Amino acid sequence: MKSMSSQIERRFEISSSIVGIIDGSFEIGNLMVMVLVSYLGPRVHRPKIIAVGCLVMSLGAFLSVMPQFLMGRYNYERITVSVDNSTTSVSACSPASSEGHPVTDAMETPSTMENVECEKTTNSYLWLFVLMGNLLRGIGEAPIMPLGVSYLDDFSKEENSAFYIGLVRSSGMFGPTLGFLLGSFCASLWVDIGVVDTDAISINPKDTRWVGAWWLGLLICGSVNFIASLPFWFLPYSVPKEGENQTQKISNLSVQGDHCKIDSPTQPQLKFSEAVKDFLPALRKLFGNSIFLVYIFLTILQYNALVGIITYETKFMEQQFNVSVARAIFLIGVILLPITILGMFLGGFLIKKFKLHITEMAKFACITFVAAYLLNLLYFTCSCEVLQVAGLTTPYSGIEHLSSTKNIYMASCNADCSCNLDQWDPVCGDDGVTYMTACFAGCKSSTGTGKNMVFHNCSCVEGQGHGLGNSSAVLGQCQRESCTKAFPYFLALQTACAFMLALGGTPTYMIMFRSVSPDLKSFAVGIETLGGRVLGGLPAPIYFGALIDETCLKWGTKSCGGSGSCRVYDTKEFRNVYLGLIAGLRAGCCVLYIVLSVLIMKRFKPEGKEVTDIKNTERSTSKELDTANKKDILPGARTSEESEETCM
Repeated sequence: MKSMSSQIERRFEISSSIVGIIDGSFEIGNLMVMVLVSYLGPRVHRPKIIAVGCLVMSLGAFLSVMPQFLMGRYNYERITVSVDNSTTSVSACSPASSEGHPVTDAMETPSTMENVECEKTTNSYLWLFVLMGNLLRGIGEAPIMPLGVSYLDDFSKEENSAFYIGLVRSSGMFGPTLGFLLGSFCASLWVDIGVVDTDAISINPKDTRWVGAWWLGLLICGSVNFIASLPFWFLPYSVPKEGENQTQKISNLSVQGDHCKIDSPTQPQLKFSEAVKDFLPALRKLFGNSIFLVYIFLTILQYNALVGIITYETKFMEQQFNVSVARAIFLIGVILLPITILGMFLGGFLIKKFKLHITEMAKFACITFVAAYLLNLLYFTCSCEVLQVAGLTTPYSGIEHLSSTKNIYMASCNADCSCNLDQWDPVCGDDGVTYMTACFAGCKSSTGTGKNMVFHNCSCVEGQGHGLGNSSAVLGQCQRESCTKAFPYFLALQTACAFMLALGGTPTYMIMFRSVSPDLKSFAVGIETLGGRVLGGLPAPIYFGALIDETCLKWGTKSCGGSGSCRVYDTKEFRNVYLGLIAGLRAGCCVLYIVLSVLIMKRFKPEGKEVTDIKNTERSTSKELDTANKKDILPGARTSEESEETCM
């Protein structure tokens, strides 16, 4: 879904801020159920709740795909050209183009297309289906992590818990990895694949008007979500705690023989009134914990930076380094995410290997994050020039600009061409300058068709050795060589930074488990996830998108008027806004990491292996109860009396 944000933006002709709202609807869905699910988690059948969540996610994915089958074919913006009856040459600069209607399909005339498209303006609001589908996905995803992690932690040895959770979180990253690879594949396919002859399309995936098959990946993911729900229906309410089952089985066999049976824990009967009554005390207990409170603030800032990066990284790579969205998505999937997986797994392994105490985990997490932040600052050295667009970012070569405010894109060389100011069908001239359309380049003839069309006799293009007016232009934006050369350097920096952040991610996550009482672990995970997503995941795409929109230099235009998606950004301003936001958020994280480390070292004895406050007592008590009764004693839950079967 994240990898398809640019495709959705262009397909529905919406701004980045609206894409941010669509993306944030996932977090709204989480907000609706997260607290309730995480608080009631230990009191309900956790695997079955996870199964229901997977089904809801599947439904949301299918709902998001519906606009593709309700809308007509995607018609990208093209200029009108006049055809000479005696030749196959077409002219972009001629009185025939004075009307300026975009030719959006070779089989339809401009006059009919305008009416057809205006009748379909209601299609512009079909992005609401995507928003509602994403909302459902957020609701369905809410129980998976809090209930799944707490289920695992409850029935594993304490010394193995960090390793298992690190393994689950790192292996879980294979999902996004496959998602980005699938997104890269879909982005390289035309949106109406199977319906339109792709050979007739005159743009390529690097063009800002290109829309990939955004809907295909969602169909596949919805099916996978449905299949993933099936195994959870067969998992039990609880399983014997790791290491205890064998011990008790051997003891029983030695005393009473092979036919002894032990009752498995029964699901506690939940009293709703008691659960509600205990909710506020549990919430006060969590937020009265200063370590947990600082951890929540840290999580919120980290979520803001992370969600902003995931949502707009592909757009940043496309605009900054002149790579296609499909290639940017592919590189994230095959390089950045595997490195992140490795870092998360290695972080959990180091905790298990060296049996790190909570104070050591805090120091380790703090050092790795500060190192990653210093690497993050080097991003600003990856500079890239702004795309040279005649009349927009650079003056026409040796040509005097017209003074009219309305015709800011016009010059004397194309004043007689009657070009439509709202169109964007770029061509690259021999002079290395991009022109918004062949009309603005003053081109009067052409050779070839489709993607291979070349315009000639361009009055605004100053070619090398040809002089003004005798040069040609080809379809598409001009390449920026310096940007392409800087891209590997940026990718290497990003890889190193991602590894350092992931390395300290698992120790940071374990701090939360080690600083709260056992009966509140599931609730703590829910509050942490809720706080991060609602105050981080929800607003971040919106304000990132709104600020990125401010750097737009040329907006696309819808068929019936109004702004569409952005065609060209001021890459320098884009870089400063995007990287500056990330650096500012992570600077706040550095401060909170230091505060968190100080609080942990004050509360826990550096040389001790146990917690020195009341939570140690609660943990020991909980362990004794687990060993004796084989079940959790939870607030607001009524458990049946333990029954023991004896051998007859």
